[in-house]
Amino acid sequence: MSISEMSVKKPVTALLVFIILSALGIYSLCNLNVDLYPDIDIPYMIVYTGYDNAGPEEVESSITRTLESSLSGLSGLKKMKSESSSGISLIILEMEYGTNLDETANSIRDKIDMVRSYLPEDADTPLTIKIDPAMFPIMQIALKGQRTPDELYQYADDVIAPKLEQLDGVASTKVMGGREKTINVDIPRDRLDAYELSISQIASMIGSSGGKIKSESLNYTVKTDGKFHSIEDIKNAVISYASTKKTGANSTSSTQKILLRDIADVYQGYEDESTSAYFNGDSSVVILVNKQSGKNAVKASANVRKALKDMEKTLPSDIQLIEAYNSTDDIKNSIIEVVKSVVQGMALAVVVLLIFLRNVKSTIIIGLAIPISLLVTSFLMFLRGMTINMISLGGMLIGVGMLVDNSIVVLENIFAYRERDAKPSVAAILGTQEMINSVVASTLTSICIFLPMIMLSSKLGFMGQLFNDLAFTIVFSLLGSLVVAIALVPVLTSNYLVIQKASTQNNKSLFGRLNRVLGIFFDKLDKAYSNAVVKVLKHKALTLVVILSLFFGSIFVATKIGFIYMPEEASQTVTVNMELPKGTRIEVTESYLQQLENIGRQTIKGIKYSIITSGGTSFMSSSSATNEGSITFTLYPQAERQEGWDNDKSAKEKLRPYFDKFPGATITFNSGNNSGGNNGISIDIKSNDLSLVSKTSKDVVNLVKTQAKDLINEVTCDLEEGLPQLEIALDRERMYELGLNVSSIGSEISGAINGKKASRYDDGGEDIDVIVRLPEKDRSKITDLDSIFVKNNKGERIALSNFAHTVQNTAPVTIFRENQARIARVTVKPATGLSLGDVQNEIKNLINENILMEGDLTISYSGDL
Repeated sequence: MSISEMSVKKPVTALLVFIILSALGIYSLCNLNVDLYPDIDIPYMIVYTGYDNAGPEEVESSITRTLESSLSGLSGLKKMKSESSSGISLIILEMEYGTNLDETANSIRDKIDMVRSYLPEDADTPLTIKIDPAMFPIMQIALKGQRTPDELYQYADDVIAPKLEQLDGVASTKVMGGREKTINVDIPRDRLDAYELSISQIASMIGSSGGKIKSESLNYTVKTDGKFHSIEDIKNAVISYASTKKTGANSTSSTQKILLRDIADVYQGYEDESTSAYFNGDSSVVILVNKQSGKNAVKASANVRKALKDMEKTLPSDIQLIEAYNSTDDIKNSIIEVVKSVVQGMALAVVVLLIFLRNVKSTIIIGLAIPISLLVTSFLMFLRGMTINMISLGGMLIGVGMLVDNSIVVLENIFAYRERDAKPSVAAILGTQEMINSVVASTLTSICIFLPMIMLSSKLGFMGQLFNDLAFTIVFSLLGSLVVAIALVPVLTSNYLVIQKASTQNNKSLFGRLNRVLGIFFDKLDKAYSNAVVKVLKHKALTLVVILSLFFGSIFVATKIGFIYMPEEASQTVTVNMELPKGTRIEVTESYLQQLENIGRQTIKGIKYSIITSGGTSFMSSSSATNEGSITFTLYPQAERQEGWDNDKSAKEKLRPYFDKFPGATITFNSGNNSGGNNGISIDIKSNDLSLVSKTSKDVVNLVKTQAKDLINEVTCDLEEGLPQLEIALDRERMYELGLNVSSIGSEISGAINGKKASRYDDGGEDIDVIVRLPEKDRSKITDLDSIFVKNNKGERIALSNFAHTVQNTAPVTIFRENQARIARVTVKPATGLSLGDVQNEIKNLINENILMEGDLTISYSGDL
């Protein structure tokens, strides 16, 4: 007994099965996660190693090259890149798609352990990190009010951030702007000299200590509580002892305690400013929210929004919380537009069916195939762990037109049996059974087109992962439509929406007259088509020439259209990144960003919010990037925009001409949510000679900017200008004679300039760092370095000027390497409307004609082609 026969003989059971499947589909549809793109495993691993107080070249030679040589034999390694900057070694490993990254992480750690003894002793243990899109924030929340940025920071860090981090889907938060509290211990240089002490010595005396003691059969750990509970406790800390003698007949000696208050100014202050934030031009703080890996961004942002509404009820009256940016809004808007397209496609398909079938019952039967098949598809998507995203919805959109094919074929054959006076149940069974082989073959033919995309996804790399959802969605929807055609359609036609013979229809009704008119139209259309076929057959040669001309003409036009990896999506935000020369103070960076913000507010129409953030450190930075910042302009949503207001594209076009108004600044637009991104054309310049790489990259940038300015929008180079540096040149022979070593010297210099974290201060449950340092007046000039004293192994204080001198120069900010060769990458974004391929060819010819290839220099090109 076939499926169709069982369905017709047990119609209630068959109908209940489809009702249950539809209910499961509705449940699945409501619980499927929503995202812009499918979950993608990015085959990148990072090995991060901190090495404080080391320059880029020392980091490269001591850490990066050692680790590279060990990791080069890693199984599945496709490409290895590295960045060596001040205090940081960063190695980026690109693995082959399909590589098990968890196993790779274990292999990386094993290889690092093999060379760990060759790394500097004071270098941090290398960390292995898996690249995850969740590392980037999904929301920006502004906190403003009638308080200083430092007070706003404390409220955000103590109250708001902890509550947000407890929410489902939120991994972490970061507060930009304001400064953390510290207990500053400023020790003037003259007092250090008077008591013959050093910064390191005082910091170690303030800090905690401990050890172990043995008692009978047990070992006891002895721990000194290093936390202070009041500033008075800190001031009364004993940091040294001095011997005093009384002369005379009864000469005696005594030991005097030296307290911290005797030599230092102890007060509650703040860290040096390293980040700042402005909201709509007013000083504020900004909270960046990151989602948990594997969690849904839309649900996470919804949880945050709900929490913010609850927090607003308990906020102090002088503080405001404002959601300034939410990347999930763009996701939801994009998904809504695609859903609208799916619904419109379904409606149009039903209208077309009604016109061609000219029967209401037949249209309803065929029309039901679309939503039921999509609900079955949703259920299968839920079981597979897929998400509703642009790609899966695109698969549904493509499948909508194919979902009715099987049902139409089956219904037409059933109708033919009804025209021959067969009973409804007999017509349903025989009509379906005759067509089963045809519809199954037709469906499998369509499925076979997409099966290779699923089977070979690991070979297709990023695109394979991206379009896996497209293939699965279409396959699921086609299988759903096949089940509907052979199981549901015969049930409906025989029991619930019984199809009648055409002769039984009422031709005098409105629908009957419309049916007659459409019948005449289709008869004429048939005749016209028949005549066209006759003419084509009479002119076979001409027909073939026209078809071949169109075919080859389309191929030629396709090459001129150009190709990109992925188009840019419409967005409600425009983010501008600005980078000034290394060493630029944060006040200067703020000033530049505020000038650009004012230009944007005067030029762009329809700005809802604007946020400036400058400075800050990422989890892979060792020092504050005070020369970097960004502006985020949030535009009004499409539904709220008035006539003449800008969208993201027009806003970018208006801002771009002003980039040249800021000399020395590199200004680019952020790619936003574009996971693939149209990153433009990459020009890779490789050589083992760093100076040759630097010179050539500058020549390429100048050449492209001057001679190809009509073809491009933006040009950037990842090799930055040298960082102003004071190099302390050590006389090693003299240093060893005095009983000194490099480690103690570096520690003392760092403590004197940057301060040393000595202990923690318990302020009502809040831990605050105690920082020991020289006051600003004793560490503001270059000559102050010469007056730093270091203690040798005999306890003698020796001035830095006795064994070292300072040299002013510039150091490379970051040394980039790829496959163990030094590299610089110049990125060019073509002007709007120009083909990426054409621009790349023009630039390639320009470089070949004007750049001299020296030594082992090589230049290669890649892009979103």
